[in-house]
Amino acid sequence: MQPLIRPTEARQRIDAHLPAIPTITCPLDKCAGRVLREAITADRPLPPFNRAMMDGYALRSADIGSVEAFTVTVQAPAGTAAQTIGAQPGNCAEIMTGAVVPCDADCVVPYEVTDKDPDGRIRLRTPSEHRAGNCIHYLGSDHAAGTVLLPANVRLGRRELAIAATCGHAELQVTKIPAVSIISTGDELVDVAATPAAHQIRRSNDLSIETALTNAQLHAKERIHLPDDAAISKQRLALLIQANTFLIISGGISMGQKDYIPGTLDELGLRNHFHGVKQKPGKPFGFWSNDHCAVFTLPGNPLSALTALHHYVIPAIQTAMGAPAARSMHRVQLTEPAKARDDITVFMPIQLMENNQARPHPAQNSGDQASILATDGYIELPPTPQQVYPAGSAFQFHPWL
Repeated sequence: MQPLIRPTEARQRIDAHLPAIPTITCPLDKCAGRVLREAITADRPLPPFNRAMMDGYALRSADIGSVEAFTVTVQAPAGTAAQTIGAQPGNCAEIMTGAVVPCDADCVVPYEVTDKDPDGRIRLRTPSEHRAGNCIHYLGSDHAAGTVLLPANVRLGRRELAIAATCGHAELQVTKIPAVSIISTGDELVDVAATPAAHQIRRSNDLSIETALTNAQLHAKERIHLPDDAAISKQRLALLIQANTFLIISGGISMGQKDYIPGTLDELGLRNHFHGVKQKPGKPFGFWSNDHCAVFTLPGNPLSALTALHHYVIPAIQTAMGAPAARSMHRVQLTEPAKARDDITVFMPIQLMENNQARPHPAQNSGDQASILATDGYIELPPTPQQVYPAGSAFQFHPWL
């Protein structure tokens, strides 16, 4: 194994060698969850007309107080062109929410503050409360034409897609969804439905990785298990590297006789950027790449794999897609001292408490995946000569996905 590097250097090396993911044109209704690669600007003022904000009556504010009642001269439902109420004092339009305010009216009075005479004329209960501009959403008052409403490199959710639709974008320039495959290794692993022998365990890392990717709006196209056979695995890995943008491998990366993954990746012509990080858990974590595919090698122990996935892999894929990595800015304070190291970074599982408090919840070992069921995420404890951080120390919180 190569000399260990620090977590910050590992992230820098990963970001410097991510494959380029192309931009494609995609129909708007297929863009959910993708990353926008163009800015969306308002193609016209928003709102595009003086818009009624209530159901009621549109009138001239200058007529209030000078006439006793108003006469409805026109109907103004939503979706119709601009109307006029006419020049006669006391004229008004019956108007619906979202309709264009007549060009010769400057005030909308809601139904509920009016009374209707037997002859159909409209009276205001409290005339002094109504002024020019009441209940009118004026043209361009939200955004002028040409205003950037969505910058490039945001992930497209329901709000973003609504903005794009409002601006007339039937198609968008977005990042192509990268092909991601998850690979588990080891003859000791059997299918979930199998009855394991005494020397075997059921596979779980691949499903855990896939679930976290899905929760991050990233999707794996397949989960594959490779046996502890270097020749067979080399052949399959060669095909997987050709067919994927990212490979996430768990297991087979330490220094055992059957930990063939690092050597196989080297033989397949990938460049190794590091193999080993000064961290616990997950010291054997490594990263290889060529121009078209990036390969993350995670330790086989479940907590190590899960932590490396959250801290490195998911942020890296998001970065490659053009979206800012979704690193939490939420800071928490320790409720009690947390044991650290003076030589390596410790990723400490924590349980969130009230008022941004965090209770350290160290696992017994990196294979103890059940222990993190009581935790909400982890914090990063840098090396410290004291080998402990006191209660009250504050750290950035990273949630489990």
